[in-house]
Amino acid sequence: MHDDDLKLVPAPALDPEGPRRPSAQAEAGKRVRRRDLLNLLNLINFREGAIHVFFRHRESGDRISCRAFPLPCVDESLACRWASPPPRRIADYELESILLSDGSSHVVVKAELSRLDSEGIELLIPESGYEKGLRAMDRHPCEGVAAGILQDGMAFEGELLDFNAESFRLALSRPPSGSLRWINAERPVTAMFSKGGALLYSGDCVVTRMGRGEAGRELVLAPGSSSIKRYRSREFRGQRQVLRPAPVARFEHPFTGKQVCLQAEDISGAGICVEEFFERSVLLPGMIVPRVSIEIANCVVFECRAQVLYRNVANREEGHCTARCGLVFLDMAAADQVRLSAFIHQSLDGRLKVCGKVDMEELWRLFFESSFIYPSKYKSIESRKEEFKRTYEKLYLESPSIARHFLFQDKGQLFGHMSMLRFYPSSWIIHHHAASQSGYGLAGVHVMEEVQRFANDFYHHPSAHIDYLMGYYRRENRFPSRVFGGAVHDIGDQSKASLDAFAYLSQIPEPKDESPSFLLFPARREDLAEARRFYKGASGGLMFEALGLAEGDEEEADRELSAEYARQGFRRERAAYCMRQGERLTALLILSLSDVGLNLSNLTNCVHAIVLDPALDPGALFSGIKTVLRRHSAENAPLLAYPVSYLDDRGVAYEKEYLLWVLDTERGDAYFASIARTFGRPTCGGEMHAEA
Repeated sequence: MHDDDLKLVPAPALDPEGPRRPSAQAEAGKRVRRRDLLNLLNLINFREGAIHVFFRHRESGDRISCRAFPLPCVDESLACRWASPPPRRIADYELESILLSDGSSHVVVKAELSRLDSEGIELLIPESGYEKGLRAMDRHPCEGVAAGILQDGMAFEGELLDFNAESFRLALSRPPSGSLRWINAERPVTAMFSKGGALLYSGDCVVTRMGRGEAGRELVLAPGSSSIKRYRSREFRGQRQVLRPAPVARFEHPFTGKQVCLQAEDISGAGICVEEFFERSVLLPGMIVPRVSIEIANCVVFECRAQVLYRNVANREEGHCTARCGLVFLDMAAADQVRLSAFIHQSLDGRLKVCGKVDMEELWRLFFESSFIYPSKYKSIESRKEEFKRTYEKLYLESPSIARHFLFQDKGQLFGHMSMLRFYPSSWIIHHHAASQSGYGLAGVHVMEEVQRFANDFYHHPSAHIDYLMGYYRRENRFPSRVFGGAVHDIGDQSKASLDAFAYLSQIPEPKDESPSFLLFPARREDLAEARRFYKGASGGLMFEALGLAEGDEEEADRELSAEYARQGFRRERAAYCMRQGERLTALLILSLSDVGLNLSNLTNCVHAIVLDPALDPGALFSGIKTVLRRHSAENAPLLAYPVSYLDDRGVAYEKEYLLWVLDTERGDAYFASIARTFGRPTCGGEMHAEA
């Protein structure tokens, strides 16, 4: 279910009952002569209405419908322009019939095709058509739904009386000042429906009928569109899955309060597609459903907030007319994101696991066997290995909301691993990538795809906090250099995907006694702003946004994240300090403290030093860092110094260089395009879509 699928749907009715799809038996009913057909078409044009053009696929036999606006006609030749672009493969379909309606009668016409292109269609009207006696669409009474309409600077209030999927009936109260006569039925209006102060629907509508009510006016409105676009179009999207047993969407209808239960036709990490009988339709594009439960075999898998994106009408071979509707997931709890992702990933490949409980012995075996924990790294952690074990048992057995892990596992043996850690308010660190050297050569690629698929599915969700993905790697490591470094090179814009180099020292050097004096203060907004301007001028990248240093905008979110760590039994502490010499801001120091082993390279338990003044004495810098560590009762921590040229120019030796990679997830298409070129295939879920 995708935004770009929102095509070829019937126009809203000019009457509350709405048009009906023709049955398979088109030529049954009262005969309507061509002269009357022309009059009806011109009436529809006069009312700025639309007709329905039905096509049948030449191979599959599937039927689709397009809305079209008829132009004035005086003879058997009828020209129409499309209400929305036809599908790219419209040539694969053949014309079946057209449906005309004036709101009270519905006429099926077996027209002949003259011309068909992306702009419109031309038809030859036959000697006659056939009027259809069709069943009315059910209308659903509403209670407690406040209604409001806006039109050209005027606002009117009332209540929603009843609705169906193609029209609303509402009663408007006389305003304290003004007049209901100010509503112009020939102009569109914006309708808004809410309950308990929560907005449930807003959209542009046309007024199809207006009359007097008991205390004001009654209006019948028809939605101006059969689809909405919640998010901008994406080229790379998650693959839709048909699951067995099929999931069921269960929710309380926001307008009626009644329970609705619909079977899912397909599901992806972004949304779900359901079907309902046309006559009983209760879903309409734009409607927000505050709480939807997705169930499989009578068990609730996850709950979410959703919105109806589109509604497509189809005529089934068995004679039923149905409406296929797409719902997009707007947000869900962290645990529900994990459960949905696990279902989707395992339906793609049963060897893919998301955040399940892990055999810790098997995990440690993979880390050592794959050389992820190499001899010198193990030597650095051996003295605290028991602390490492305890940290990893909490991460992998208790599934905290701050961490995600992705596995490639076959017959109980782990072949690939990658994990994510939310260490900053709006960013997740991708780290701990390990793949077996034997068994499955692409296990490392598969777990990377899992991470990408997860981020691509949920980055729109407010509760996911996936505004940025980030990771540290060394230039000599071929896989991340090829994937992440290659993507930055391909994108070619540091504001979308960035790389910044840091010099790494595992121990803070002892400062010299004669080091120059300095002043050390907690960083203020203006300090962060000055440091950010320096960084943007030097790099133009995303480091400040990813590290949550965007001029102090995320202070409250940072405190909430530390509290979340504490609730789940972990430590997270961050502090930012500025170093000054006189009036000059010489360096920004960011201290991060966390549990041992949260990141195996200790990059969540370190000091980031951003040096603005290249003349700053290294002894003063190291002395300032030592002061910060003592202030927080911290042991000696690793140092990541930016820019690398500062230590080079000052002749200070360092052990290695780390590259910080950051991706703005709003720019995911460019990243996925780069990865697809690198591996010769789409990697975010299996589907790649060209823009319409």
